[in-house]
Amino acid sequence: MPTDPAIPWATLESLLRRDPTRRGLASYSGPDGALCEGHLAAAARDLADNGTAVAVVTGFCIVDATPPAAETDGPPSALFLARTLRSLGIETLLIGDRYGLPLLEVGCDRWGLPREMLREFPLVRPAGGADADVPQATAGDASVDAWVREFLHSGVGTKLSHLIAIERVGPSHTLASLAAQKRTRPAPTADFCREVPEAHRDVCHNMRGAPIDACTAPVHRLFEAATARQPRVTTIGIGDGGNEIGMGTIPWETLRAAITLGPTGRLACRIPTDYTLVAGISDWAGYALALATARLRGRCDEAAGWDVPVVRALIESLVHDAGAVDGVTARKELSVDGLPLETYLQVFAGIRDLCLRG
Repeated sequence: MPTDPAIPWATLESLLRRDPTRRGLASYSGPDGALCEGHLAAAARDLADNGTAVAVVTGFCIVDATPPAAETDGPPSALFLARTLRSLGIETLLIGDRYGLPLLEVGCDRWGLPREMLREFPLVRPAGGADADVPQATAGDASVDAWVREFLHSGVGTKLSHLIAIERVGPSHTLASLAAQKRTRPAPTADFCREVPEAHRDVCHNMRGAPIDACTAPVHRLFEAATARQPRVTTIGIGDGGNEIGMGTIPWETLRAAITLGPTGRLACRIPTDYTLVAGISDWAGYALALATARLRGRCDEAAGWDVPVVRALIESLVHDAGAVDGVTARKELSVDGLPLETYLQVFAGIRDLCLRG
């Protein structure tokens, strides 16, 4: 595991793995220890050493909100990471769908980032309407394939070194993805078939197990295409609930055991990433990745002024100006995953202190 004596990695990971909402992943400890332990240090080192052009994907639609809107977890740290990488001279893009893009636009305007760095991934509507309760297969949609090809063969996409997802839902497992995962024992096919009905396979779910494909662009297709490309793009996934892009790195049965809320078997996302960062709230790992990368590049000065008041003001703008909602309460309020904003920001302050000062 790559390390740097200036960053107390173990202390930093311990801070990120606080689990205030008791969702299980961050605090889980099995026979092999914590989930994806050490991935933060490895991801930050890889980004610091090899990052040249990066795309960051975020935006989780809360279908229970009125109207449906992206949640407050994900876009803040995605914007923070994009701002950091640009300050380090790394070409950076932000990708969202029609629900997440308004938050990214407001954030870019607030921080003086050019809107030209934003890309909208197409939302695929089912032929029968936009019923968010009906599972919909979108993997073969021609418009998605065309968007992915165009992105990877033009502009920054042609030279992409890293693709990062922060709090971005991905599809559930299939029998094929279950069998493809690395494990020391045979795949638990019988358990999977019993717990995950066929209609709920390869489907994006919220934490209550409701399908949300109708309000979710299939951005996971970009990750599948990027990892198949030569030269291969390094991928990083950040999540806190098990249904996010990146969680396919963890065997289905282990992830199912770690998740404490909802129908655990169907929530587990099948999309793996090279590095998977697990945190009590996804934003915390996004902030840590940004600040650690700056530290490893010897550029702490770039983030020195990005403190608690700056992040608080950003989130206030996302809620008041872009309509962001809390992912747990589904209300437009200054909280993240049901956690009061001041509590959320206390952890950010601790992350910032550990990364910038050690």
